[in-house]
Amino acid sequence: MGFVKVLETLLGDPFGTAEIRRLTRENAELAERERRATGYIREKTNQLLTTIGTLPLRHEELDNASLIETDPIGIVCQSFEQILEHLKEMNVELSLAHDEIQGVFDCAGAAILVIDNTMRIQAFNSRAREIFALDGEELRGRKCAELICGDTVPSRECLFNKIMRSRRPEHLDDLECRGRWFNVSGSPLKDRFGDVKQMVLIYNEITEQKRMLEALRDKEGIYQLILDSSAELFQSVAPDGSLIYVNRAWREALGYSEDEIALLSVFDIVHPDSHPHCRELFIRLLQGSRPEQTTLTLVSKDGTPVTLEGSVSCSFRNGRPCATCGIFRLAATGALAEDPPRSIPSFVRNGS
Repeated sequence: MGFVKVLETLLGDPFGTAEIRRLTRENAELAERERRATGYIREKTNQLLTTIGTLPLRHEELDNASLIETDPIGIVCQSFEQILEHLKEMNVELSLAHDEIQGVFDCAGAAILVIDNTMRIQAFNSRAREIFALDGEELRGRKCAELICGDTVPSRECLFNKIMRSRRPEHLDDLECRGRWFNVSGSPLKDRFGDVKQMVLIYNEITEQKRMLEALRDKEGIYQLILDSSAELFQSVAPDGSLIYVNRAWREALGYSEDEIALLSVFDIVHPDSHPHCRELFIRLLQGSRPEQTTLTLVSKDGTPVTLEGSVSCSFRNGRPCATCGIFRLAATGALAEDPPRSIPSFVRNGS
């Protein structure tokens, strides 16, 4: 047994060797704890810095000895507080912007839907709710094809399918839905890769215009029936000389079919000897002359002169001539129409 051990046995560790060993062990444990703590602080600080887009801490810039004193986590926490405050302000602004956009949508007279690339409705305005949300139906999340088109629109003509194929704005006329008629326009919303993620569909209702057009067509049919039943010859001529309409008596008298009339100008069928008189009369009518009684000679399809007598007038729309109208009967004589010579503009004499 050594001398030190003997002394320790007799005197009870007079040099404090055990205490030194204990303290050394505790110091090593404390150093390891500090190393782990500073490593954890550095790791989590760098994680937070990476999250907010800042470069991580480096040992040569901030060593372990000064890491705690610098308090990087406190600095990062303050940065996060500023970021969160900015996000709150941004959310308020976005909420206001959303309300403004919704207000604009709701003021629009057309129904507006925003749908995703699975055809499901994501947003809509009050007009769309009024038209399509019958009996309190929920619009958001519903497929627009089921809610609006149903089986009335073939798949190949569906505006959604057209936009998904072309990836550009498309238009669809005369869409019928629940007893209403619409002209529909759609525009895609793409991501940065050019893929269609959503689209905006605008439904302009034309139901009333459609009904008015049908009523006008019914009236036109009645007027045409009346004119076709008349023994007098009726013709309507556009300002450029093209024939807008002639009745059955006119067609029978001159022998032209409806298809042939669509290709003719009134000056194609005026007899050469009546050209100056007809051109001057036509110009006077377009310039606002009162209705006139006249006699003129046309040429039938087989080349026979047909002399007519009657009255002609001109109708105006917004101060501009839109058509001349003539009601004629076959003249008793076959003589060509002649009027006293008048001064005729050069462009008329040249046939322009």
